[in-house]
Amino acid sequence: MPHRYDKIIAKLIKRPLSQNEFLLLLDEVGGLFSERESELEIIKTSGIPLIFAHDKVYLKTTLTPIFEERFCIVDIETNGHNPFVHQPIEIGAIVYQGGKICESFHSFVFCEEIPEYITKLTGITSPMLEKAPKIHQVLESFKLFLSDCVFVAHNVNFDYQFLSNALYHYGFGYLYNPRLCTIKLAQKTFTSPRYSLEFLNEFLGIRHSPLHRALEDSKVASEVFKKSLMGLDKKIYTSHDLIKFAE
Repeated sequence: MPHRYDKIIAKLIKRPLSQNEFLLLLDEVGGLFSERESELEIIKTSGIPLIFAHDKVYLKTTLTPIFEERFCIVDIETNGHNPFVHQPIEIGAIVYQGGKICESFHSFVFCEEIPEYITKLTGITSPMLEKAPKIHQVLESFKLFLSDCVFVAHNVNFDYQFLSNALYHYGFGYLYNPRLCTIKLAQKTFTSPRYSLEFLNEFLGIRHSPLHRALEDSKVASEVFKKSLMGLDKKIYTSHDLIKFAE
C-alpha cells in the first residue's frame, strides 16, 4: 500500500495543524512541480476525514464520539483472492451511525468468467453478472458512497486492500480512509469459540441468510460491530480511540 499521506496523518493524530503547516506538508508530498490547489483537492477526496476550521486542520476521528461517527461496514465477493489479478464481483456496504443503519449500497459487477468454486461458495453465476455495471462505474459509485467514513469489515485488510488496488487501477486513487476490523474488535470485547462471520452469525443469534453475499455479510458484520460496542470500556470515547483499540 502507498504511504503518500502517512506523515500528514501521523501528525494530525497527535494534534491539529495550522493550515499553513498543513499546506507546507502537502507541498512536500506533491514535490517540486506540484500545484497546491490540485494537491488539496486530491487529499480532500482521498478518504482521510479532515476538518478545516478556525485556521486549523483536524483529523475528524480524533474529535468525533463513537456514537456520532459514520462507519461504513463493507463486504465484497470476488472471482479470486489476488487483488492484482482478480476483481470484485459484488460490493455491499452499509453506513452505521448512532446505533442504526442509515444508508446501504449494493451492486453486482460485470465479469465474464466466474470460477466454479466461487459459484459454489457464493451462488453467483456468470449469467447473473452479464448485465451488471462495469467495474469502473461500480467503483466510482462506491467511493462516493464511502466518502470519508471509517472503513469497517470482517478481516478488514482483505476488503480494504482489494478495493484500494481496484480503485487505483481504474484511476480513482488509493483508499486512505481509517480502517477497523470487526474480527479484532470482537476478540477484544466478547468471548466466542470462533470469530468467523459464519460462526458468529449463529453464535450471536443473528441468522442472516444467505451468507457469502456482500450486502448480507455486511449486515452480519454490523451486528457483530454493535455487539462489540456494548463491551467497550467507557474510556474508549472517540472513533480514533476505537480504531487504536481494535488494532
